[in-house]
Amino acid sequence: MTHTPATYANLETRIIAWANARSDVRGVVVVGSRARQDHPADEWSDLDLVLFTDNIALYQEDGRWLDELGRVWIAVRGQTGHGDFEWQVLFEGGLKADFVLVSHEAAAGTSLQDWLAATPYSFVLSRGVRALVDKGQPPSPHPGGFQAPTPAHPSDEQFAALVQRIWLNAARVGQFLARGDLWRAKHVCDGVLKQYLLTLLEWHARAVHGPGYDTWHEGRYLDEWADPRAVAALPAAFARYDRADLWRALEATLSLIRWLARETAARLGYSYPDEADAQVSAWLERVHRSTEGSDG
Repeated sequence: MTHTPATYANLETRIIAWANARSDVRGVVVVGSRARQDHPADEWSDLDLVLFTDNIALYQEDGRWLDELGRVWIAVRGQTGHGDFEWQVLFEGGLKADFVLVSHEAAAGTSLQDWLAATPYSFVLSRGVRALVDKGQPPSPHPGGFQAPTPAHPSDEQFAALVQRIWLNAARVGQFLARGDLWRAKHVCDGVLKQYLLTLLEWHARAVHGPGYDTWHEGRYLDEWADPRAVAALPAAFARYDRADLWRALEATLSLIRWLARETAARLGYSYPDEADAQVSAWLERVHRSTEGSDG
């Protein structure tokens, strides 16, 4: 028996045949990189799909239907940020596919374009949609025209809250390092603080270029849209699992955050908490000096 190589094209073919054979599946579309013209998929890109069905309970409660699409290595059920059920699946050959399940009955209209418009995923849809199966009336083989909402600049209160969280967590890193709790120090320095840094990078870019400036999501293509000075500074902001290097990375992270936050505040007409910065920075310096002898 000849083995057919596992490819995303083959997986899509199996999905189309499966969906066309089921009367309760009304439409299947590809979104994400495998539907984009701008920054299209590479060989490592997942297959992201939205599946419209009249019987959503059948597909969300039991994942055995996934076996009809290919040999499943791993299947994990979860929910999107908007509450729709989602299956994240790794098929044989390392093919990763995400299926978001949407109730066709809850969507307005009779066409696939209508059903897509009724979802809360305009940001994703605006980057590209490709129909695999369309049982709507009339068929919409090339759905599109979706507009992503333009993000608003953060309010003064949102900006102040983010900066306060940054300095609060910077102090936590200092506490963890002082007691030698490297796991939590690294988690906060290279996890929590870096998430705040990413938000600040997005706010800074939109403050400089305008609210419609595309910052993608979750750091995608950050090297293209973030300030080049920040991109150049990022390598030094991450630490090894080592007390001395964590102190160094914390200082580099806060230095990067400081000028980004100050420039963002100036652009938006907000104030930067210089006093809090000075107080926490001085405290961190004292703590660091007091523990220098124990650094590895």
